[in-house]
Amino acid sequence: MKRLPMCGALLALLMAPGMPLVAEEEPADLTLAEAVTKGKPILNFNYRYENVKEDDRFDKPAHASTLRTALGYRSAAWKGLSFLVEAENVTVIGNDLYNNAGFGSLNNGVTDRPVVADPALTEINQAYLQWQNKDNKLQLGREEIILDDARFVGNVGWRQNHQSFDAFTFNNTSLERIDVFYGYLSKVNRITGEVADMSSHLLNVGFKLGNVGTLTPYAYLLDYTQADKIGNSTSTWGAEFAGKYAVTDNTSVLYEVEYAQQGDYADNPRSIDASYYFLMAGGAFEPVTVKLGYEVLGGSETDGQFRTPLATLHKFNGWADRFLNTPTDGLQDLFLSLNGKVGPVAWMVVYHAFSADTGGSKYGDEFDFNFGYTAPWKQSFGFKGAFYNADEFSVDVTKLWLFTSYKI
Repeated sequence: MKRLPMCGALLALLMAPGMPLVAEEEPADLTLAEAVTKGKPILNFNYRYENVKEDDRFDKPAHASTLRTALGYRSAAWKGLSFLVEAENVTVIGNDLYNNAGFGSLNNGVTDRPVVADPALTEINQAYLQWQNKDNKLQLGREEIILDDARFVGNVGWRQNHQSFDAFTFNNTSLERIDVFYGYLSKVNRITGEVADMSSHLLNVGFKLGNVGTLTPYAYLLDYTQADKIGNSTSTWGAEFAGKYAVTDNTSVLYEVEYAQQGDYADNPRSIDASYYFLMAGGAFEPVTVKLGYEVLGGSETDGQFRTPLATLHKFNGWADRFLNTPTDGLQDLFLSLNGKVGPVAWMVVYHAFSADTGGSKYGDEFDFNFGYTAPWKQSFGFKGAFYNADEFSVDVTKLWLFTSYKI
């Protein structure tokens, strides 16, 4: 499929009246030197122990004890200009008794235990220049990007090494109740330490429809330029509508509907014609929220599979991570979630029933839970689990996590 002439069209949109890209000079409160020296340091710690059992595949479980440290600096603004630099380090605490899925030399060579995709590494996670005024924000460099609920583009913040992009991004809010985002991506820096070259475009426009909800049409044109990645080159066009309606002071109705169509793009040699659906209805009854949802990622041998290679995949289709790649026959996920708080402890439980989109196979089901507590000194603690029971896809999996994080 030919590349679409998106650059010209998008630049024309961004340069339209009412959406200036170049800021008029305004008096600055800070000098350049003050902006550099009066910024804010970034220092975050995240420790996690992860245990994974796949008894039908491995005799030994995975034990991953890792610490993520993020160290950086965000400057103050001078005439709208600022910068951010953030380095991250992932260190194994104790023995690395797990397959870390690291790319190239980062791989620890463990093959007799399950995967926990947290390789030990040190890298620049973010480093970008930013210009911002009342209605516009431009960023150039390496940055984390999260669009909507991260179903299509996210930072994979659950893993210790976050996903980031070498990119140019632009936000505009000059039109009332409309939020425009455009991004050009030249590289994706993946959680395994791999860097994939691309020439991709992201367009996401949110329309706030009063207090009813937000309608968000989007177009994601992913053009991978490496031979081993071009199978992920896709064009995805879709729209999401999500919102809530307050019935009483303590009760709200929740709703979300989304549809997207995906095809092969650029030099992708595969033929893809797949659909995506998402439906959710729920209620917030303080202090408990209930959601019933149905998600479909289309797939068949003739039409290919719906792909989301830039998503925060752990967030969707079960925390056991059985469906990071869409199966050949697609995926249907019927789920029920409940979450709330008991005193200072936040809790969440989720049940999933998985099946094929084509052919009717029953893949399996899964039960997940999460408990979290944030101490008065701003340190958070958590205990989380995932239990996948295989029927006709993959094997039984049990995952347990203990974690804590602290931000300065």
